Amino acid sequence: MKQKFYPIAILFLIIIMVSCAKDYREAINAPEEAFYKGQEYEAAKMLLPQVNKSGKDQLLFMMEAGYLLHIAGRYEDSNKVLLKAAKLAQIKPISISKEVGALLTDQTVTNYRGEDFEKVLIHMYLGINFLMLKKYDDAAVEFKAVNNELQKIKTESGQARYKQNLMAKYLAAIAHEQRADSENSADDREYAEVEYKQILQLKPGLPMAREDLMRLQQRGSGNAGELVVIFQAGRSPIKVSRGKLLDDPGMNTAVTVALGAQKLAAGVTAASILSTVSLAENPIPKFKIRSNMVRNLRVTVLDRQLATEMLENIEYTAMKNMEDNYSRLQAKVAGSIIVKAVAAAAAGVAAAEVTRKLSDNNKGLSSLVGLLVGAGTGTALFATMRPDLRCWHTLPANLQLGRMRLAPGKYTARIQYIGYNGAVVNAKTVNFEIKSREKHFINIRTVE
Repeated sequence: MKQKFYPIAILFLIIIMVSCAKDYREAINAPEEAFYKGQEYEAAKMLLPQVNKSGKDQLLFMMEAGYLLHIAGRYEDSNKVLLKAAKLAQIKPISISKEVGALLTDQTVTNYRGEDFEKVLIHMYLGINFLMLKKYDDAAVEFKAVNNELQKIKTESGQARYKQNLMAKYLAAIAHEQRADSENSADDREYAEVEYKQILQLKPGLPMAREDLMRLQQRGSGNAGELVVIFQAGRSPIKVSRGKLLDDPGMNTAVTVALGAQKLAAGVTAASILSTVSLAENPIPKFKIRSNMVRNLRVTVLDRQLATEMLENIEYTAMKNMEDNYSRLQAKVAGSIIVKAVAAAAAGVAAAEVTRKLSDNNKGLSSLVGLLVGAGTGTALFATMRPDLRCWHTLPANLQLGRMRLAPGKYTARIQYIGYNGAVVNAKTVNFEIKSREKHFINIRTVE
């Protein structure tokens, strides 16, 4: 008799263990708050013990800690963490059936694989770290890896799902330009020229790229150096639940279509199936936009000005990535859920029939057992199916760039933070030095 209850005991034990485990979103709360208060290095140190500890959230801890070290200016330390993360997060295509199968479980107890755009951004930040360290060869390799990784993300027909990353291409061009200037390398100059041409094909209305291409083709800037401003604006979106499965109109329609295609066993009704499915939470999350109060930077040096241009909209990419996946998986998810719900309902009907035969003297027992088994199976089926809300929290909403050619010397830059209404919301000054035929990088992040 005890053996009959053993699977139920195991199920309750699993539920208790999962509910007692500390959720990643709880673990990131304190470091994230410290980061938003300007304590980047302290925030990173909170996460470092988790970086080398294998577990389901290790990749997330690596990405968060690596990024926080980057913002803290600890570029070498950041690279040590992000290089490991890049190996752990290599993009490996998986079939739709495997994706759907994973969605119909509690994904929070599985290893976090990373969203496609997150895996790409690991290489972006490795590249920026190398730029800040003036390791231009390594930077160029990482920026090339950004677009190589994007090419791995295919549609079902084998086409690339995303365009190339403009920020990565621009920074790659800058890295090759610097090598061309310092080593008088014609190959590097040609590579940078090709990058600028491709950037203009992708975004024809970008005057900065047109000016840079013309300057490069003219082969002349004398001994001038350059100020390069990298601006990381606002907070990236985070994942939230879409709510109950049937509350989403698109999924509701997909479920109805899938149910209509099913052949129902005797005693199983469409109404009972929908009643069971109504318990389910949508297993595919969505991204929720967070704060981003600064449109761009205006940088003034002497009597000259530059305004940063947005080249990579992480906010848009994250949301598009998720909605593309939702459209792609919606029908398959609905179909799988209906198949399981129909099986659960059929189990209830079968149990009722067995009980009827065994308990002819108790007419009410058969229908009661059938109801309990059917409902219990449906409840167990959907109780652990929940969306995975883990994601890279500390990313910015977008990445921007600005450039200014300057003669060698020491300067003070006045940096103004421009809001979406055109007003200055904050300002600061930065002292820097430009050396002959060299680039000086300023890396700025806002979190409001």
